[in-house]
This record gives sequence, C-alpha cells and structure tokens, in this order.
Amino acid sequence: MVGYGNRPGWAPAALMAVGAPLAGMALIVAKAALVAYGPSALAGNWAGSALLFVMMMAGYALLVFTQLRYENVLVFFGAFLLLVIGASMVAGAVSDQALHERGRTTACTVQKVDRREVTSTDGDGNTTTDVYYDHDLACAEPRVRTMTTRSKVADRGERVQVVYDPRDRLDPRPAGSVGDPGTSLKRGAALFGGGVLLRVLFELDVPPFRPGTGFRLGRLRRRRRRRSVRVRPPSP
Repeated sequence: MVGYGNRPGWAPAALMAVGAPLAGMALIVAKAALVAYGPSALAGNWAGSALLFVMMMAGYALLVFTQLRYENVLVFFGAFLLLVIGASMVAGAVSDQALHERGRTTACTVQKVDRREVTSTDGDGNTTTDVYYDHDLACAEPRVRTMTTRSKVADRGERVQVVYDPRDRLDPRPAGSVGDPGTSLKRGAALFGGGVLLRVLFELDVPPFRPGTGFRLGRLRRRRRRRSVRVRPPSP
C-alpha cells in the first residue's frame, strides 16, 4: 500500500488490514464447519470441544485485537462491527446449510420454560449479561427433549415446530429460525468485506478514514487520563 508517508511499509499494513481479518474469519468458519461436518471424534469429548473453542476464540481475537491499530473512530467502530457481524453470519450460513441438507422437523409440546442469565466480565471490568431460555420438550421424535434459545419461543403447553440434526452435531432450534444459507453467506461476506475496506482506507490515508484526522481514540484516552488526574484528591 502506498501514500501514507511515514507509515510502515505496505507488507505489514496489508497483513493487518487484510491478512489478519481473513485468517480470523477462516478460523471461525472452520470451527463452524467442523461442528457441522467434521469427524465424530471431535464431538462429545473434552479434547475436541477444547480445540473447537480455541479455534473460535483465536479467530475472534484476530478480529478484535488487531482492531486496536485503527485509532480513527470511524474505522475502529465501523470495521469492528462489520468484521464481527460478517464473520458470524458466514459461520451461521455453514450451520444453516447443514440443517438444510440433513435437518428434520418434528412437532413438539413445551413442557417447561426456564429463564437463565449468564454474566461475564471482560478485562476492563465491564459486565455483560446474556439471557437464555431452556425449553423442555415432548416431541414426536423422542431424541429431541430440550432446546435453548435467546428468546422465549412458546409458553408451557403450546406446540412448536423444531428442526433437529439426526447426527446430533447441531442443537435443535425453532424451524422458523433456520435461514437461507445463500443469503446469509452473501450478506455476511458483504459486511466482512466492508470492514476490510475500512481498514484498507485507513492504511491508504484516505480521508476521513486516515490516521490523525477527525476524532481519534488516542485523544479520548489522553483526555480521560488528564481528567482523572484533575479530580484526584490531594494527599493528606
């Protein structure tokens, strides 16, 4: 890449702008493909689960931590959202494709619904609470007994159509939630490509995405540090 003065050479810039996000998405999509289509040895044991977890975390880490290079606020937040959402949609398209190929639908009656909250804390002390709904089911297909969703699907006694994987590789889900894999793939790839483009524009010094223009995250950090110094109480 050219035209950015004292910025590093084109090879490191291309690696950060294009190589890192592509490698991250490759890991995320590979994890989804292994879950849906991989060898059965990866399922149902701690070693396989650990490998899949590490692949997913490494993929998202490549997307998230390399984003710290881009202090221009438009690029930082814009590329972050586009890359993460795009990669997630592409990975979701893999799961949807597997269910379209081999998924089956069964009629179920909801026996009980439990609301569950999971709270996590990141390295900065920020807490995030995710809500899950665990549905106990009585289905025409006896192997389908439970289903966990991010929103309440039905109340006790109501009937719902559930898609399940005969290979038990993918979790059951409401039939209406299985999207078109082709559409998800195209939209996810478009969003992901937009995130990469924002990074490239930063590296090429294209305004208003160039470094040193507009509102910068580094400036915000310095202001916060100065503000914390001003309000610090005097020592006794």
